[in-house]
Amino acid sequence: MKFAVVDLETTGGTPESGRITEIGIVLLDDCEVVGTFSALVDPGMPIQPFVQGLTGITDEMVQGKPQFSAVADQVAELLKDRIFVAHNVQYDIRFMRTELRRCCIKIDPPRLCTVKLSRRFFPGLPSYSLHNLVKSLELPDFNHHRALADAMAAAEILKLAYQKGGADKILKEVKNLSTPKKLKVV
Repeated sequence: MKFAVVDLETTGGTPESGRITEIGIVLLDDCEVVGTFSALVDPGMPIQPFVQGLTGITDEMVQGKPQFSAVADQVAELLKDRIFVAHNVQYDIRFMRTELRRCCIKIDPPRLCTVKLSRRFFPGLPSYSLHNLVKSLELPDFNHHRALADAMAAAEILKLAYQKGGADKILKEVKNLSTPKKLKVV
């Protein structure tokens, strides 16, 4: 199976009113990392102070960086024919779809949520936040709320679930799987 584990940092707000400030993507073929992508992007609007405090990404850091439209084709190509995976996938897919739609690129990939996956494969943990899952599963600590680091942490959780349950059980957790032949486990 081919996965694109995605994490986005944003200005805050909704996908309609906010913008992406940082993109992190980890490409997995089964459990093997085959590539990564990371970019700060200029959202063209101020980042909310709360979000700046949470992520450490400031208006000054994104000033002069390319806007999302400059990386949209590359991002869409990375996501093509892969299962879109994120920790709380609905948040990331909504922002990604909205930003890509602004660039006249439509995507509706199959999706997998590592929060839901973790609840199924690692029941009974005290918390399923990304940070707490990493601690509970004894994975290496990471730079919280930075896109590539969060994507790498989610990828490690996916790999553990994949090793524990196998490809068929992971496939059962995928939503919007409209092309089962392309993603069929061999």
